[in-house]
Amino acid sequence: MLTPLIRTGEKGSGAFKPISWERALSIIVDRFEAIIASANPTAILPYSYSGTIGIIQNGSMDRRFFHRLGAATLERTICAAAGTEAFRYTMGASVGLQPEETRFANLVIVWGSNLVVTNVHQWLYILEARKRGAKVIVIDVERTETARQADWFIQIKPGTDLELALGIQHVLIEEELINGSFIERQTVGFRELAAHVATYSLDRVERMTGINKEDIQRLARMYGTEKRSFIRIGNGQQHHHSGGMSTRAILSLPALTGAWEAKGGGAIYFNLKHGEYSSDILHRPDLRTNEERRVNMNELGKVLLSQQEPILALFVYNSNPASVAPDQRKVLQGLARDNLFVVVHEQQLTDTAKFADIVLPATTFLEHDDVYRSYWHPYWQLGRRVISPIGQSKSNTELFRMLANAFHFQELCFRDNDETLMKQAIFGDSSVDSGVWEQFLSGKPIRWKPTHLSAQQIEPWKIGEYETPSGKIELYSEAMHEAGLPPLPEKIPYKQAAAPYQLIISPSRKGLNSQFIEYAKGKPVVQLSKEDAMREGIYDGDRVCLFNDHGQLTCTANVSEACQQGVIIARGVWWHHQHEQQGNFNTLTGGDLSDFGGGATFFSTYVQVKKSEA
Repeated sequence: MLTPLIRTGEKGSGAFKPISWERALSIIVDRFEAIIASANPTAILPYSYSGTIGIIQNGSMDRRFFHRLGAATLERTICAAAGTEAFRYTMGASVGLQPEETRFANLVIVWGSNLVVTNVHQWLYILEARKRGAKVIVIDVERTETARQADWFIQIKPGTDLELALGIQHVLIEEELINGSFIERQTVGFRELAAHVATYSLDRVERMTGINKEDIQRLARMYGTEKRSFIRIGNGQQHHHSGGMSTRAILSLPALTGAWEAKGGGAIYFNLKHGEYSSDILHRPDLRTNEERRVNMNELGKVLLSQQEPILALFVYNSNPASVAPDQRKVLQGLARDNLFVVVHEQQLTDTAKFADIVLPATTFLEHDDVYRSYWHPYWQLGRRVISPIGQSKSNTELFRMLANAFHFQELCFRDNDETLMKQAIFGDSSVDSGVWEQFLSGKPIRWKPTHLSAQQIEPWKIGEYETPSGKIELYSEAMHEAGLPPLPEKIPYKQAAAPYQLIISPSRKGLNSQFIEYAKGKPVVQLSKEDAMREGIYDGDRVCLFNDHGQLTCTANVSEACQQGVIIARGVWWHHQHEQQGNFNTLTGGDLSDFGGGATFFSTYVQVKKSEA
């Protein structure tokens, strides 16, 4: 798309005609001002996520604009919210081992992540550790590319990571494979945890996880006797109803063995603390003058269909919710509402853009400058644009500066250019370090330095100062108890669907969520085991129908030995037309939230399957 567009046909039809930027901005201002006058600015909902992961294009001028407008605030929790909250309750923040140190580990456990596909940089360090003699164990629900390269692959029933972690703890404590000194100095709640895990006998954990009890014991002994052990905690295990508790249980393991003290030992999930920036300076929440209304992005469908405090305008950028959001049937019904004004800032006519009233052309990362950081390592780097914006495309920062001007916002912060925003991201409210800035501008990576924390607080186990209420690793969390949550890792009961097959929608090598996959060759497929295929009368290559209370879709079956019984594996967030129907695998997902953190529960999806008659 090279010019702004206005809808000319039915919502979802993709029928548009070009208009000028001036006309597009005028329409947006008129509609937003009418909503503010007749209802409330919180009836306007911004929806964005990680379509770009550059700091200033992902979240800076846009946040300022919507705070100043008084719009609803989006809780961006679709990815790692449950696991991140588990770290906050347990460690005080999302802190982990420095990635470079992982090459010194003697035992590596990859838990719920396909690193060969999703974190190749980490895999290179693991290969380096392996050359030094390290053993690599992969725990996953399927035999992934990473699992096939492991020394030992342990196949676990989906959603039972919590039970396996507690079973390992049972062995560690029973066989005294723990670090009493570390536990005494740097943790609280060991006595309560020990009593809790005593009930997780190997027989019980075997029944729950599907893992042979001898293997559980062997795994626990390997972990407990090797202090230089490293766990790469993946995102997969926390996309269940019990995702927060599962992460918390896994995170308790290096606390029990004191692995944090050993070179190469500890764990990594999302090292968000290692690249923390002054978000308040970039986002300016102080610009808001009305009471904040918060909306969880995983509940978009429910919110769009709600008659209470209805959302009257949706502004989408950096995301494609018609494809990626859970409970897709409700999302599409909400997007199709005649009284919902939808603006989409996009590079292509995505599934979401087809429902828009106004579509605004967006730049790609090749057409704008940005500063990039990682979830994993502490380095930041400048990404220079390599071409001028194509057509009339605008970057996110330019778009929201234009909107602020169209609304006659007078605050000086709306005049900040991209270079100023990048300095604010890197240095916060501190003075600019000219040496660091020149290095950054040269294109060389700079190592992130905290603007308001000591270096020791990024690795608290080295000095024993954690950002928890107790100042220690909290195996038992009083804060969770006060929040009405179990203070020890345990499952919170939830109603499980009656359908017999658990659907796991894992990432595809062909795309990045819904990005790039539109160019992929082939069609969406689902994997199922030979035993399940035989039971349902399905052969490899058959067209099959998956269905549950949320919806149904048809795709091709792949009968695979990599898939365990009772599990169906789907890969990738394909566009609707690639399924030859409106909808993709998220047609089958629901809008339930994780046990805490408000995270998505994509993997707690249950379906029925039958051979398609079409």
